[in-house]
Amino acid sequence: MFLIGFDEARSGGLMRGFTEWLVVRKGECSSFGWQALALDEILPNVEGLGWNKLGNSNSQQEELAVQQLLTLLYEFLTMRDDVMALARMYGEYHSLHSRAEDPGGA
Repeated sequence: MFLIGFDEARSGGLMRGFTEWLVVRKGECSSFGWQALALDEILPNVEGLGWNKLGNSNSQQEELAVQQLLTLLYEFLTMRDDVMALARMYGEYHSLHSRAEDPGGA
């Protein structure tokens, strides 16, 4: 919730591109927001999708999830500071969506 509030205070600037980056990491299109995508990556062995994973986790998993979320965010922000890496990421994101829209490849 802290990250959501901080992002709102920055007019969406902190997390801009984080969802797209997580989609590219996963290698498939998704309609989930960054919160659910991050939870799916952080807690892959916890049953459920997105926010539902928190209902099935314990306090140790939640503490680990917070640590891993901050690690993901740091990795993303480091990538985002590199203009060429950011451009490549958005290119890959666009390519994923293009393939999803045209599965025949025509």
